[in-house]
Amino acid sequence: MPTRRFAPGWPLTLVTVPALALLIALGVWQLHRLAWKTELIARAEAGLATAPARLARLAEDPAALDWRRVVVRGRLLAGRNFAFGSTVRDGQPGARLMTPFELPDGTVVLVDRGFLPEARLPPREPPALAVAAEAEITGVLRDRRGDRPGPFTPTNDLAGRRWFRFDAADLARWVGREVVPVVIVAERAAPPEVLAAVTPVRVDLPNRHLGYAVTWFGLAAALLAVYLARGFAPRST
Repeated sequence: MPTRRFAPGWPLTLVTVPALALLIALGVWQLHRLAWKTELIARAEAGLATAPARLARLAEDPAALDWRRVVVRGRLLAGRNFAFGSTVRDGQPGARLMTPFELPDGTVVLVDRGFLPEARLPPREPPALAVAAEAEITGVLRDRRGDRPGPFTPTNDLAGRRWFRFDAADLARWVGREVVPVVIVAERAAPPEVLAAVTPVRVDLPNRHLGYAVTWFGLAAALLAVYLARGFAPRST
């Protein structure tokens, strides 16, 4: 007569217990990531909502100004323009035009001057964008010092002026002096012709961690259900 008692067997238990622990740990980790990303998005949105802060020099801790609107006056070192990344705007492929920017105290940061289509990227940028110029830039400060490129991020092509990572050593070689990997994403400028195609900065940080957590916990529940079903399967006596 078949009987039901919990007897999953040691092989199945040895496989299931660590796998279950791993799935639960991954779910908990995603919940921590969810809290971190939610706080980051809230901080970014709060920063964009504040009035622009005028900067005569770079703050000692630029991270405190991350996602803040700022106004900076200085010199665009346009002879050192380069294209950053790869993006599409209105169906047209292109990239962001990056230019080293010298502040009054001599510190050099970067200004994201907006989108340019592939055919007009450095060294083929319009003449107005290719010469050094004094300018006042209003934009959003992004602290890129802690960026960690992914394993598949291409290396920077200095000769071809196409970059994919904010590498301090590459920046120093390209400009010939130290450059702080802080980017002012320009929204307005005086004179306005020093900018390419710009749009207001929006917080576009993806936050899918709740879905990831549900997935990991769901897999853990499914594994536990299979384990229990196998353990309580009828056996002949």
